[in-house]
Amino acid sequence: MQRVVILLLGASFASAVVDNVGPCNVTIITDKTFNIQRFSEENNGVWLFVQVPLTNISKHYESMFLVTEPNGFYGQYHTIMYYKNYGDEEYKVLADEDVYDSSDGHVTVVTRGEKSIVYKISFLKYVHCRYAFYHICSDEGGDENVDYRHVLAHGPLTDDERAEIQRLDEQHKFSGVLIDI
Repeated sequence: MQRVVILLLGASFASAVVDNVGPCNVTIITDKTFNIQRFSEENNGVWLFVQVPLTNISKHYESMFLVTEPNGFYGQYHTIMYYKNYGDEEYKVLADEDVYDSSDGHVTVVTRGEKSIVYKISFLKYVHCRYAFYHICSDEGGDENVDYRHVLAHGPLTDDERAEIQRLDEQHKFSGVLIDI
């Protein structure tokens, strides 16, 4: 049974970001150890974005974080993504999501709003209590010059962790570069 993540977008800015996610024309070898329950329990479900793909939008990010918590239904979690651009006083909501438990390192996302879009999230690397590296795409297309992948962590990455992410990036021959935020 395919699991679904429902993504609720609260701002037109968020819609612009997800509309640009590239197509799912890349084969991803996932980390089967990813577990959404453990992911939501680590650091009270708070994850920092430490690396994002360089795009016209992401180059303005000063910081981003993700909060994930159980929502009372078996295998279902509530996630809110926040961002702050350089010069912003406060964080803004980028995405509000209901997350359903996944298998084999994949999660499916379906947006709500004017245009419903299906996304696929694949976890390439999940190191419990340290970091998660994932790829997000959509068969609807979007920006074909950048493979959208993100690194979440509970703090700065070590040199070894950076090297592992770089190795996986090269192994999958992802287009575009990752930047630190």
